[in-house]
Amino acid sequence: MTALDSLLSACPQLREHEPLARHTSFGIGGPADYFADVTSLEELIALRRAVTEFSVPVFFIGAGSNLLVSDRGIRGLVIHLQGDFRRITFDGTSVHSGAGAWMPVLAKQAAEHGLSGVEAMIGIPGTIGGALVMNAGTRDGWIGDVTETVNVLDAQGQMHTLQSDAFGFAYRTSRLASYWITGAMLRLKNSEAKIVKEKIDSILQYRTRTQPLATSNCGSVFKNPDQKAAAQLIEQAEFKGVAVGGARVSERHANFIVNEKNASASDVRELMQRIQARVKEKFGIELEPEVKLVGDW
Repeated sequence: MTALDSLLSACPQLREHEPLARHTSFGIGGPADYFADVTSLEELIALRRAVTEFSVPVFFIGAGSNLLVSDRGIRGLVIHLQGDFRRITFDGTSVHSGAGAWMPVLAKQAAEHGLSGVEAMIGIPGTIGGALVMNAGTRDGWIGDVTETVNVLDAQGQMHTLQSDAFGFAYRTSRLASYWITGAMLRLKNSEAKIVKEKIDSILQYRTRTQPLATSNCGSVFKNPDQKAAAQLIEQAEFKGVAVGGARVSERHANFIVNEKNASASDVRELMQRIQARVKEKFGIELEPEVKLVGDW
């Protein structure tokens, strides 16, 4: 049996040479060797065993909102969690969320249950699994603030529950990147649905005013250094509106790069490198990418 035969046996709807531009908020990205929409734990376990047996590289993609995928694509298997992995269940202040659940959906459902703690997730177009890996959030709160346990699948297809000492949450990072995350238990706080919804509305209004939400982008491109917000540094370096190929720095928010005219990943990467060089030259500050550059560069 070949690696492909084993993967197809585990996930019959597996696709070959899937363009990842269809699965990223940038609308950019070459093909994945294999792409699997996984809807159940049974399928995920079967795939885990198959990739372990044949040493197939694996990459998980959620909403594709914090990614710059190479024009050459990704070698190996890309897994997209759907179906059962999008379930969200509530038990008092405890919330179990599948790794494929969308953060804005979680925020809205929590508000309806009169629970506070994930309002900041309303404007982050990603999944819980991806949020845990990068400790997603804003100045209004981080996913790490409310995470109690994380469920993961090991190479033998066995489930484990990780406790807080394994998370390593910090600014835009955690120690969870190497795990196959299937879900998490979050602990929220009781509140009034009206109050939580008003806070959500306020957050959405602010994002609408300040970010280029109607464009194809990846979200914030660079992490904020200690000295000053990345957007301020980029603007002061006179890079607002600057373009490389089809990629342009947003006029609305300088820490956003938009795919304006069928940009390639190479266009975006070159623009990022020019920004980093100028900011380093002008301010002596090295901007660190927040967007994850993945694939065959």
